Amino acid sequence: MKNRKYNVMGVMSGTSCDGLDIAHCLFYKKNNDWIYELVNSICIEYPKKIKDRLLNCSHLDALSLKILDLDLGKFFKNEISKFIKSSKSKFDLISSHGHTVFHDPKKKLTYQIGNPFIIYSSIRIPVVFNFRELDVIMSGEGAPLVPYGDKKLFNEFDYCINIGGILNISKLYEKKLIGYDICPGNIILNKFSRKLSKEYDIDGRLSSSGNFNSTLFKVLNEIDYYKGEIPKSLDISYIEKIYYPLFTDIDPKDILHTYVNHIAYQINNTIQKKKSRVLLTGGGAFNAHILKKISYYNKHDHKFIVPNKDIIIFKEAIIFAFLGFLKLLKKKNISKSVTGSNFSSSSGLVIDNKII
Repeated sequence: MKNRKYNVMGVMSGTSCDGLDIAHCLFYKKNNDWIYELVNSICIEYPKKIKDRLLNCSHLDALSLKILDLDLGKFFKNEISKFIKSSKSKFDLISSHGHTVFHDPKKKLTYQIGNPFIIYSSIRIPVVFNFRELDVIMSGEGAPLVPYGDKKLFNEFDYCINIGGILNISKLYEKKLIGYDICPGNIILNKFSRKLSKEYDIDGRLSSSGNFNSTLFKVLNEIDYYKGEIPKSLDISYIEKIYYPLFTDIDPKDILHTYVNHIAYQINNTIQKKKSRVLLTGGGAFNAHILKKISYYNKHDHKFIVPNKDIIIFKEAIIFAFLGFLKLLKKKNISKSVTGSNFSSSSGLVIDNKII
C-alpha cells in the first residue's frame, strides 16, 4: 500500500447546472502527505431536457423527482462508461456527489440525485455517494465539504475560494480548519444571463455592459446571512426566498453588473488575513468582470491566483474523488470545525457487492 497509486473517478454536478464534471485522479502518499495527479477530465453539457428539469428540480413532486433521479443516474452511467472506455485504466473507485435538490440542515434535510445504484449495477466498480446526510443528521451544516480536501491537497494557499453556483471558502492557514458558503454565485448570474438569451455570462460581457445599482448593492450586503456566525451554508430555497425578490423590476444587465460587484465585495470582506494567497476556482474564475472587481475591492494586498483551466473547472471533482477515496479507506473526510457537526466523520455510503 505504501507506494501504491489509486485510480479514483470524481463525478460532480454543481448547483449552477453547467454540466457533469468527471475527473480521473491518481492518489498516493509521499513523505506522509497525500498527492494527487489529474490524469484526465471531461465536462459534459446536460441535454436540454435534463437541464430544464434540474433547474426546476426543487419544485418537482415526489414521483417526478424520483424519475429524474433515475434518468440522471442513467445519464451519469452512460457518460462514466464512455469515460472509462476512453481512459483504458482500471479504476478502484467512483466517487459521485450527485446533484443537490435541496439542502436544509436546520430541518436535517439534504438530498442529492443521480442514482448511484444504476451506476454500480452497470459498471461494477465500488461507488461512494451521499456525502452530506450523516453530517446533517449529526447537527452539522453538511456543507461545504471541500475544505477538508483543500487542507490535504491545496495547503500551499491561505484560502481557497470556489466561485461556483454558490461560493465557498476554505481558510487553511490556521490549525483549526474553517470553511463556509460566502454567497450565491453563478446560480444568480446564470439565471439573469438566461433572461438575456445566454446560458451564462461569457467572459463577463453581459455584466460589464450593465449599470451599477447602488440601492440594490446596499440591500444585498444587508442580507442577514452575512451577519450570521459560522458554521453556515446556503441552499437554493433560501436564495429563492431572500435574494430573488430583491431583483424585481430591475434590468437584467444592471442586476448582473451589480451582483458581480456584490460577489467581489463579499469575497474581499471574507478574507481576514492581510496579504493572503487566495486560490480562485470554479466557473466564475473565467469571468473577467468578476476578476476585475475582485481586484477593485482588494484593499489588503491579497494575491489572487487563478490556476490552469483544468484546476479551475475540475477542482471540486478532484476533491470529491479524494473524499470518496478517504471513505473507502475508512478515514476522516469531514471536519466538525467546518460543519459544526457533533463529530468529525468518514462520511458517505459505499456500494460494493463483492460476494466472497
